[in-house]
Amino acid sequence: MDRRIRPCVVTMSREDNSRNLGEQLTPQDERRRSQRVTLRVAVRLHVHIQGNEKIVEAFTVNVNDHGALIVCAESFTTNDRFILELKFSRNRMGCRVTRKPQEVAAGYQVGVEFDQPAPGFWHIAFPPTDWKPNE
Repeated sequence: MDRRIRPCVVTMSREDNSRNLGEQLTPQDERRRSQRVTLRVAVRLHVHIQGNEKIVEAFTVNVNDHGALIVCAESFTTNDRFILELKFSRNRMGCRVTRKPQEVAAGYQVGVEFDQPAPGFWHIAFPPTDWKPNE
């Protein structure tokens, strides 16, 4: 039996939830620009504070071509900027905090948006936009 550890995508969500039996869209669903995938991957945040660089360890909750929802020990304010680095590939992307972080048991959930869309940054293949889960 093959027991190697493999990256795993836990759940997927469709870009357009309006087709679900008349459900109303939440404001964040209406603004979604790309497919979101639940994925936990280790990242580093390179933050400049008073001219000094600080590295904050974090992990993703979900990702898309435009950014991610991450969890880290630090709280940020809306529009704070830093460099997000994928630990396994060392790829880096500039980003900004999009909303006030939410406190959770593991730290703070922080929504970040890349400086520019980055298809391929996460090294995963996103499902097609018309993908539907089996019911």
